[in-house]
Amino acid sequence: MSYRGSVEALLGLYSIPSIGAAKMRKLISVFGTAEQVISAPERSLMEVEGVERKTIAHIKRGVDSDFVNTQLKLIEKHGVHLLTYWDDHYPGRLKSIYDPPAFLFVKGDLTCLDAPSFAIVGTRHPTGYGRMITERFSRELVQNGFAIISGLARGIDTLAHQTALRNGGKTIAVLGNGLDRIYPTENRKLYKQITENGLLMSEYPMGTKPESGNFPKRNRIISGMSSGVLITEAGEKSGALLTAFYAADQNREVFAVPGSIVSGKSDGTNNLIKSGAKLVSRIEDILEELQGQLNLSLPREKNEPPTPQLKGTEKEVYEILNSEPLHVDQIALKADLSPSETLSALLTLELLGVIKQLAGKMFVRL
Repeated sequence: MSYRGSVEALLGLYSIPSIGAAKMRKLISVFGTAEQVISAPERSLMEVEGVERKTIAHIKRGVDSDFVNTQLKLIEKHGVHLLTYWDDHYPGRLKSIYDPPAFLFVKGDLTCLDAPSFAIVGTRHPTGYGRMITERFSRELVQNGFAIISGLARGIDTLAHQTALRNGGKTIAVLGNGLDRIYPTENRKLYKQITENGLLMSEYPMGTKPESGNFPKRNRIISGMSSGVLITEAGEKSGALLTAFYAADQNREVFAVPGSIVSGKSDGTNNLIKSGAKLVSRIEDILEELQGQLNLSLPREKNEPPTPQLKGTEKEVYEILNSEPLHVDQIALKADLSPSETLSALLTLELLGVIKQLAGKMFVRL
């Protein structure tokens, strides 16, 4: 089921002042497509809860055609793909968070979106210890089949990306600016390497400058895309801690590496551990925690029993599920079922032993 409408219309709706991702989702859920929102009568718009008169006035003034045309030209020029919240290929994990972006501008290997992924973040000024720990866990996570997600910032982020690529793995960089701008500039070579062997991602339109307010907001995407977040080294006021807070809010696992109690460089990670983050000293600490969630157990034997014959809503829900965990709300959306119908079908499938419920109302096919 899709309400996306044309890319041009979605960009046009986004160009209207005071319309962000949440309001776009609300309006499109009511009217069906972006085109229908833009052409809706004023009286109909006024009936939508949460849409102010100011927003309605902006809609009736029309879209910013220059913005739309510029975006389309830059997207084509730089080889960027535009995923919308309503696309089938939009990452399911990200769609399940509280405030998913309406757009994802992506460049590189799109298969990275389907890979099990894990975030590594930390200080922009790592110590030798922080560098060693980051390289170690990035390498070992890649060796265990994870794509590494980080923010392309100086320090820990850069090390995490570089180590993943150096060990033949995939990495996803979530930017706080448009994909046609490279920030920080010293990561120009890394930027190119990621486009060739990983994926660049941003919710920000082409041409967006790397303004300071963008980076805290993009951290919710880093955590939202991930099965878990590891903070390898961070001071008490490190921006990386915000990613940990987002992760906890999104029901993602938060891991932290303990460090010195005298240097101050690990005050942030030490405090996270005191607050309930899982202490990590070896890769097994992460893998054991995620084993049930990500189906990391040994492959099933070939003589497994056949899948039972399913009908109706149970069959529809079962076919939506795969080895990647999906949230119950996302399943309901894909199946076009009510919450009660979805939960009933999931319960039946769980009793049949063909699916498993994970933490946070996530489900996976066995």
